[in-house]
Amino acid sequence: MEGPLVNLVFPRHPGARPVLTWAVFGVTAVTTAAGYLVPGFAQALARTNAFHHGEWWRLISPVLVNPEGWHQVVFNGVLLLLAGVAAERTFGRARWAALYLAGGLAGNAVGYVTDHYSAGSSVAVAGLAGGLAAWALSGRAGFAAPPRIAAGALLAGGAALAFLGDNHGAPLLAGALLGTVFVRTMRDVPSRADVSLRRSARTP
Repeated sequence: MEGPLVNLVFPRHPGARPVLTWAVFGVTAVTTAAGYLVPGFAQALARTNAFHHGEWWRLISPVLVNPEGWHQVVFNGVLLLLAGVAAERTFGRARWAALYLAGGLAGNAVGYVTDHYSAGSSVAVAGLAGGLAAWALSGRAGFAAPPRIAAGALLAGGAALAFLGDNHGAPLLAGALLGTVFVRTMRDVPSRADVSLRRSARTP
């Protein structure tokens, strides 16, 4: 999923090849396939009311399976690769993991509050997208107005979804909050200028 456009738009965090993105993509593909092939496997990981009866792992495990058909599998897989590569290049692996987990936890928590019982990795990917939107809106990114407007529109949409009780809104906002913290407090989050000048991002 890398190429000239990705190289131009998204900076490369020092040493951050998208290894984690591909690893999570592979694990999710395997567990999703198992969900279709092994009876009861997807249900054991999905968001169900069993969470309220002590099955605490269901707060995060629903992001491991996409049980709603090929459209969910393809859509969530493509979004994971696109947002994942961009986020890993921008934030590095540890902060990528933080964004992904924050999105998954926030989305599933809202799902339990609203009794929306299902599964899918899209809420975790929304955490990555929210972090990227926060970076795009920052002065660090160095984007012109159109991409910043698009990022702002994405977060406004996240706020609207959260207001409506959709469980993708909270992950977008959680990712944006965490991304803002990263941009403001960690100087090794790179800028696009770091790519154009062909130098590594600054370190603390």
